Amino acid sequence: MTEASPLPLFAVPSPETCVYRLSPRPKRTFHTILDALELFPPPGVFHTRVTTALEGDAFTLRTEHELRGAKLLEVLTCRADGGLVADAFTRTMHLHDGREARREELRFGLGPVPLPRDLFPEVCLPFLLRGQPFDKARRSVHAWISDRFVARVYYEARRTRAVEVPAGRFECWEVEMYPDLNDWVKMPRVLAELSKPFLPKYHMHYELRPPHRLVHFEGPLGPPGAPEVVLELLRGG
Repeated sequence: MTEASPLPLFAVPSPETCVYRLSPRPKRTFHTILDALELFPPPGVFHTRVTTALEGDAFTLRTEHELRGAKLLEVLTCRADGGLVADAFTRTMHLHDGREARREELRFGLGPVPLPRDLFPEVCLPFLLRGQPFDKARRSVHAWISDRFVARVYYEARRTRAVEVPAGRFECWEVEMYPDLNDWVKMPRVLAELSKPFLPKYHMHYELRPPHRLVHFEGPLGPPGAPEVVLELLRGG
């Protein structure tokens, strides 16, 4: 893999905690067996709590997702090295009775797999792209799904628009993220551009002004094929 630039480091009130209303996406775009309605069945009310902290050259992103009968906790730690560079990631799931159902721990800098510097867990990207330059240029980053599946994704700020969520009405940048088809099948650039409108996309809205909080997200909670959700800012920041 070629060396790539890390994501820009962004300043946040430290710590900053945002709470989102979490619900199934009304219309699915990835037709797989994983359905968000199984994890977040109506009429239940579910939330995602996101805490970011920047202390010196250490950055931490902590997300807690409420699920049916469980809670999913993911923690990413990064260092400032010409931008954000991922160091470690942990993922645990605890049932409401206290039992641990899942545990995953990794150190990106250790092991024989040559991972690129601009690599981040795909579940963290919606909360990290707020640091990008909002200049409508197309950029890319590598999404870590597992050590055996690393994919390039593109993202770009498309336009500005007003977005209404439970926390209020916000002027936002609209950002789209989508996979690089060449990760799966080699195709000429012209065909790749023609297919772009038909690619399933992640849709994100960030506040127009710094520190560009994520206000709204719609897409898979993870890689393509993961349960599709909607996150709407409820409070925080």
